[in-house]
Order: sequence, then structure tokens, then C-alpha cells
Amino acid sequence: MSTASAGMRQITVDINTPGDVDDVERFEMARLLRAELLKLDVDSADFAPGRAAPTGSKADVFTLSTLLLTFAASGGVLTSIIGAIRDWLLRQPAPGVAVDVTIGGDSFRIEDATTEERQRLLDAFVARHAKGPD
Repeated sequence: MSTASAGMRQITVDINTPGDVDDVERFEMARLLRAELLKLDVDSADFAPGRAAPTGSKADVFTLSTLLLTFAASGGVLTSIIGAIRDWLLRQPAPGVAVDVTIGGDSFRIEDATTEERQRLLDAFVARHAKGPD
């Protein structure tokens, strides 16, 4: 994720769904989460590139449920992003939906847990990354 310019950070947000959620539903979930994240102070929220396109294809291949966010390393944006993901996840009707958030090599899964457990884990993750890269 070294493509972020100085002062900018990138995180990957990957939506994981149970087996009974099809690709169309998963894409719609990602589209709605992306729309919410774009309301925040992020530079971009794009679908992450997928596998290489087949030979002769004229289209880029993107993943259905992985977003790549770029945002300023300061100003509490990370806390806002994590809060928006948490709130979005709480509104999902399908049980078993989880979101993996990755910064550099550090990943955190937001999933079924009590509100207190989830908040404690989120706080620890944000604290590790709030100051930007070392």
C-alpha cells in the first residue's frame, strides 16, 4: 500500500459474508458501505483491483466486496472511518457479516461480539494507528 502520497494513508476494507449471501448482495453491501464512507473526509474509496483480467478483455477486474480507502493521516479520520464501518455493520440484516480492516500488515475483524467487546477492540486498533506510520 505504498501508493499513498506523503501525509496520506490507505486502508483496505473487506466485507465477509456467510455462504448464503450471493455476489449481487455482497456487491450491493459494499456499494452502500462505500457511499457512507465517501461522506467522510476521505480522499477516495474505490473498489480494490481483483485478479488480472482475462487475455483480450477490455475491462478491469475489481473485487465485489473489497474497498481501498485513501485519507489524510491526521485529523481523526481513521476514528470516523472505523465508527462508520461499525455503525454500517450493526444495521446489516444478514447474520454473520464481518468486515476486515487492514492498515499495512495489521488487520482487525469487526464481527459479532458484544458492543463492549467490539468497542474495546476497535479502540485498541485505532490507538495503534492514530498517529500514522512510524
